[in-house]
Amino acid sequence: MFFKNLLEVDSNLQLKIREWRNHIDIRKHMYNDQIITIDEHNNWLNSLTQNKKNIIYVAFKNEEPIGIASINNIKLTHKTADWAFYLSPDNLSKKGLGTLVEYHFLNFIFDNYEIEKLNCEVLATNPTVISLHKKFGFKEEGIRRKNIIKDGQRINIYLMGILKDEWLESKNKFNKIIERLEK
Repeated sequence: MFFKNLLEVDSNLQLKIREWRNHIDIRKHMYNDQIITIDEHNNWLNSLTQNKKNIIYVAFKNEEPIGIASINNIKLTHKTADWAFYLSPDNLSKKGLGTLVEYHFLNFIFDNYEIEKLNCEVLATNPTVISLHKKFGFKEEGIRRKNIIKDGQRINIYLMGILKDEWLESKNKFNKIIERLEK
């Protein structure tokens, strides 16, 4: 598995990412669940060219793009950042693929950025990802109660975080699982 900056992939794949972002099974787990127009998508891509604090990567497995992983809100002074990922609509049901992306992207971030603390926010309506993050050692650090409105309902946002030392201590327990999933 490898990660390539979204700005460095071809324009056809960049357009395909818009389709992913607009898919109902992706949008339902995002803060913004509105359909993204081509102009909005292009403006977002253009904004990334000047933004050193938010970097979007395409995740590839066997040379095929399988999802998006991002590092956001990078604060080098405090050595912290946020992160997120999602699989492409065609890959949402593939068992273990989220585990592969999370494992490899955590390694990628901690190996390539001077980050000592990684944070994420997960909608309460996405318990699968909350559970996945906990499996990887993320700690629940708080809840923003009824923080956003989705489908007319107020929902909670889970705040989670992991320290680099925690990840380095626990990552080897995943070796056999990762080897099996990569076959």
